[in-house]
Amino acid sequence: MGAPQGTVLAPFLFTIYTADFSHNSTQCFLQKFSDDSAIVGLITDGDDKEYRGLTQDFVDWCQLNYLQINASKTKELVVDFRRHKHPPLQPLNIQGMDIEAVDSYRYLGVHLNNKLDWTHNSDALYREGQSRLYLLRRLRSFGVEGPLLKTFYDSVVASAIFYGVVCWGGNISAGDRKRLNRLIRRASSVLGCPLDPVEVVSDRRMVAKLSSLLDNISHPMHETVTALSSSFSGRLRHPRCGTERFRRSFLPTAVRLHNKDFN
Repeated sequence: MGAPQGTVLAPFLFTIYTADFSHNSTQCFLQKFSDDSAIVGLITDGDDKEYRGLTQDFVDWCQLNYLQINASKTKELVVDFRRHKHPPLQPLNIQGMDIEAVDSYRYLGVHLNNKLDWTHNSDALYREGQSRLYLLRRLRSFGVEGPLLKTFYDSVVASAIFYGVVCWGGNISAGDRKRLNRLIRRASSVLGCPLDPVEVVSDRRMVAKLSSLLDNISHPMHETVTALSSSFSGRLRHPRCGTERFRRSFLPTAVRLHNKDFN
């Protein structure tokens, strides 16, 4: 309340102000990043009491603490792989307004969809990369070259193409990977120097992320990653995966790709 928008301290003060409301159970948890909050719930056998109860508790807490929820901007993404989807899930209702159910949603810059693949995200990255590649060509046409042009690529073009690559780098389809690599090759021709493809950048950043998780005991995933480390080989063991969909998720893919890098 009263923190000037755009200041350095505003996100920090807001985080402190909202820190007293949290929820983390085996069925539901509240994920907060500054003023972006997401309630994630696992609904089994149609039992959504905890999920809806947590949503209502969060709405009530916001009202008590003078925080206004914008229900028109709130969306619900339902991931449902049941063969028989009956009865259908009833929409959430916040302050008398039914929340819109969407097939995909952009959360913290990453596009998630209800199929748990990365097609929407890859399309968005490709479009953004194309638009920024045009700027790179324009700079080259103005006579800009050398280290300055490479700096522009790293800070403007590559930052768009590789945004969130730790999450999706090992899981996108071969077709999407080829599309993004074509953009990188075009940028390479403009710069006149070789550039690392998606898979190389993804591997390098994944190893760095896993190393930081192993070193940071306060990170929420530290215990999970540490439990997979082998005291004999110094590698990360691949966890058991009940489904191929889980095998393609973030942590198992990261572990499978980089066993050799933790010798």
